[in-house]
Amino acid sequence: MDIEHLSKSQIVLLTLLVSFVTSIATGIVTVSLMEQAPPSISQNVNRIIERTVEKVAPGSQAASVITQEKTVVIKESQLISKAVELVKPSVVRVYSSSSDVPLFLGFGVVIDSSGTVASDSDILGENADAVITSFDGTRARAFVTSRDASSGIAFFTPVATSSDGKPISWKSAAIAAQKPAMGQIVVAFSGKNIFRIADGIMTALIPQESANTPRADVIDTSISASAILPGGILINTDGEVVGMSTGISRMVSAGGFISSSALVKNTPAEKKPVQ
Repeated sequence: MDIEHLSKSQIVLLTLLVSFVTSIATGIVTVSLMEQAPPSISQNVNRIIERTVEKVAPGSQAASVITQEKTVVIKESQLISKAVELVKPSVVRVYSSSSDVPLFLGFGVVIDSSGTVASDSDILGENADAVITSFDGTRARAFVTSRDASSGIAFFTPVATSSDGKPISWKSAAIAAQKPAMGQIVVAFSGKNIFRIADGIMTALIPQESANTPRADVIDTSISASAILPGGILINTDGEVVGMSTGISRMVSAGGFISSSALVKNTPAEKKPVQ
């Protein structure tokens, strides 16, 4: 057969056949040489192949991973709602204990796991006890352990059991380690008869002047004075207590709250009722 008389298709098929036969022959020769080669040479070849796979395989796997980024928009109202729900179990209402019909005096907040409650000292007058009620309806009598004149905060220790004789498990609130920044959103707990909140921003940080002892600053806010109740706590959008309304803070500013640093600094080490 004269190759010059072959058509293009026949030439292509012939080329493929020759390539196929050549590759088979090459494979046979390679296997034969590997079987006859010394062990050291075959080990080196295997190591080269293994190292090549170790370097190439991770790259190929990484290339097959597709990362998708999705932007999640969190609304301001969602942050406030989550913060309120986080702090709510730690907030209590304070009532008088000297009347058949308890009078609402203000708010308080649980600041440790043993149930220590901080509130506005002015709401008690000369009384050394009160009744506290949590948002789940738990009622207990509490006794004043100390008062801080510089911040206007009183500290209570509740009895171990509720008014119906059941043991009480208190949940403490998180106290902010830093003061809120100017313009930061803050939320106050309010409502005499039903639970309410009022939000605003921090407008100023007012230092209290003292020649002898350090005093907690007053956080001024844009929250309406009509929505601020004695002992009402101020929180940030992370669910941390940043301030409390006391007689001292309201004297400085109608929309003011004493800084939460007073809650940490003045927490009584010994809890003995004040007579």
